[in-house]
Amino acid sequence: MRRPLGYDVDDNASRFSNYFHVLRELVHFTNGWMPLEPSFERKYALGDHVHDDARALIKIKRRLYELRNPSEYPGSPSPELERLLDRMAQAQSAQEYLTVAYTEAKPALARAMRIHLDNLDPVADEPSLRLLTQIVERQERHTDGHGGFDQDIGALPVRLREAPRELRILPPLDEPARDDFVEVTAEGDPYLSRELYVNGAENHVPIEPDEQRHFFHGLMDAELSAAELMARNSHEHPEMPWDFHTDMARQNWDEVRHAKLHDLLMKDQLGCEWGDYPVGFSYFKSIYAYDLLGRLCLFNGTSEQRAMWRHSHRRKKLMELGQERVALVFDYLLADEVPHVHNGVRWGSYLLGGSEQAYRDKVRELRASLDETGAPA
Repeated sequence: MRRPLGYDVDDNASRFSNYFHVLRELVHFTNGWMPLEPSFERKYALGDHVHDDARALIKIKRRLYELRNPSEYPGSPSPELERLLDRMAQAQSAQEYLTVAYTEAKPALARAMRIHLDNLDPVADEPSLRLLTQIVERQERHTDGHGGFDQDIGALPVRLREAPRELRILPPLDEPARDDFVEVTAEGDPYLSRELYVNGAENHVPIEPDEQRHFFHGLMDAELSAAELMARNSHEHPEMPWDFHTDMARQNWDEVRHAKLHDLLMKDQLGCEWGDYPVGFSYFKSIYAYDLLGRLCLFNGTSEQRAMWRHSHRRKKLMELGQERVALVFDYLLADEVPHVHNGVRWGSYLLGGSEQAYRDKVRELRASLDETGAPA
């Protein structure tokens, strides 16, 4: 069988540059709109997909470097590609954005990558073959193969000397969205006591079935709020290095997985479901009101760190009582909190000129204003 002639290095780099632009804006706007998508199931999918897309972009940036294109921004998109990107950028609702992203942008990306795979030289360009095979399968999984976009966006020209395309930042959040059947109140679930969220001897571990139902329902909402906070950290700060966006995407995915875990636990073990109790956004709003450094200090550096102790304490207590299935949940939550705390150290230090000591000093300063549950007073 005759091998394809393949693309030359410059044409190959041009195709990857176009993929770069589409994925960059998919990550940016998915993070912006995810908190305003009411459906839990769609939030869960978006957290998964944005993690895939952020990692894909890291690998594409590396391939561009290997193809003699070392710039952080590999040229600006063509007017033709900008028209597609503009339709995502100009969306006025989460539903409008998702329609463009999932019926136009992602199908266009997958189609271009399939054309690329069909025409590259599988030996000379085997690194591209392996990379594209992985990425295109994920993109097709995201869309279930649907979409009618029939243009090969990979073949569009790249404007090498144009200024970088600016990313629209959505207005600040008032509060996240929840499924219509979830009651949102100012005080949240009144059944939940403050003793559940303090560290030390006074911490109360939920043991009885009724209190576990309320507790895990509240914890599911807290995990969703954490995912939404990470999404907005990324969306509202496009100037940060791409590694930051990848770390936020991973934490976003972790948090929505935690929410899914609680959702399944409630259904399978506790006899309740998402929406059975009210939720509130007071803690989310108190953290979201800070700048990026403050959010990293108070959420990653304080809330997630203190949650590590509580998860360990809860796991030990529940294991002693023979509730192994519930205890296992805290075992995995504890494992995931460690890198989340590290995200705060890494990027808080970055914002303070690379000084980890300055970050830890800032954490101590902001902690002084917290109440015993870790919420800003």
